Order: sequence, then structure tokens, then C-alpha cells
Amino acid sequence: MQLEDKNVVIIGATGGIGRALSFAFALEGANLVLVGRRVLILKALQKEIKSLGFKGRIFIFKTDISSEKEVRRLVRKVSSNFKNIDILVNAAGIGIYKKLEDLSFDEWRKSLSINLDSVFLVIKEFLPLLKKSQNSLVFSMGSGMGKIAVSKRSAYCASKFGLRGLMLSLAKEYKNTNVNFILLTLGSVLTAFGPLTLEEKIKKNKKGKAYLDPIDLAKTIVAKIKNDTLKEEISIYPKNYYEESRREKV
Repeated sequence: MQLEDKNVVIIGATGGIGRALSFAFALEGANLVLVGRRVLILKALQKEIKSLGFKGRIFIFKTDISSEKEVRRLVRKVSSNFKNIDILVNAAGIGIYKKLEDLSFDEWRKSLSINLDSVFLVIKEFLPLLKKSQNSLVFSMGSGMGKIAVSKRSAYCASKFGLRGLMLSLAKEYKNTNVNFILLTLGSVLTAFGPLTLEEKIKKNKKGKAYLDPIDLAKTIVAKIKNDTLKEEISIYPKNYYEESRREKV
């Protein structure tokens, strides 16, 4: 798929992976709908992309994706500007890593709400616009912890195991249609996601801990789209990811 003039919605555009994908798609000439919770950061991202000479259409929308009302309002706004959506990226997420006895019910619900429920909601509401594309793609950010269980990650693992089930089920449900579902199962990424700050991860990286670079990851995803080398689950891990996961040092 060539990306010039394709209509791309990125949920969680201000986060590390979402931000990197925003620039990667912009460089290919796609039209962008950038969605996030922090309007000032969205505006700064929009301005930065435009400063690079971006000539496509770019819209920003502040949205709480855990709210059915707000997601429906988002879809109405998008549909008033685009007849169809070619690519939907679910890049929003939250990482709550705690022992069960320290994990509140609110934290449990928040983890499932952002990492799983909102993905279902966003896909369901955008589906009519995705169906209007000749060949649409839906990406969601999975995790290696959606395939193996890790201690002190019960809320996160539960949400990512659920997300994997959702995406692989939808891939089968919509097989042989024009809507394609792709789960990106990722290892640790060098972003501020999770309990560690970006600075703390950089320090660990210098001491030998391997992370995926979000910019390189975005380039890989775009390349696979352009080369038509997509499949229903794509796993990308840094070196020794599973070994470190089993030692509970993710």
C-alpha cells in the first residue's frame, strides 16, 4: 500500500510510538488525524509536523477514549472531514505494574479500560469508515506480556492477553474482507511508558538493557505497509526480551 493521500487515524498520538508513527506517516504524505488527551501537546505535535513542510491534511482532537460519548463524537468529527479511513492505529496505553495486594480495583479497571475496552470501542465506532476504504488496516499495540505471564504485572498482562484475543479474533472474523486487523506484539520500547521514566530507561539502556527505538519501530511498520508484508500478528522484540521477562526485569 502506498501511503500518499491515505487517511490515517492515530489514537495516542502524543505518546512515544504514536508520536513516531505520526512523523513516519507524515513523511509518506498521508493525511493525519491525531488523537490524544493533552491538547497542548497535540497542538505542538501538529505545529512540528507542519514545520517540516507537510502538505497533507492534519487534524487534532482531544478525546477520552474510555468514554463512549467522546469516541462517538470523535468519529462524527472525523467523518465530517473524511469519507473513509484507510489506517487506524491504536497506540494509547497504560502500564500499571504492581503486586496484587498493592493493586487497587480502580487501577485494575483503568488498565483494562485503556488497554482493552477502549480499543474495542474505537474499532467498533470507526468500522463504518474503515469499510469505505478499498483496503483498510487496523493496528493495535500488543505486548510480549500478552503472550507470557510476568510476576507483578497482573493488570497489564490481563489487558494485553485480552487485546491479543480481541485482535486475532477480529482478524478471523473479517478475513476475506477489505478490513485487515494487525496486532503488533512488542517488547520493551524506549519511551516514557510504564513505571519508569524515559531518563531511567536510558540509564538502563546504557548499562546493557535492550529497548526498541520508537523511531526505528515506526519505520519498520511503515515499510511493512508499503511492501505488503503484513500478517495478523507481527512480533518485534529487543535482544533477550523473553529471557529478561522470565527474570522479571522487563
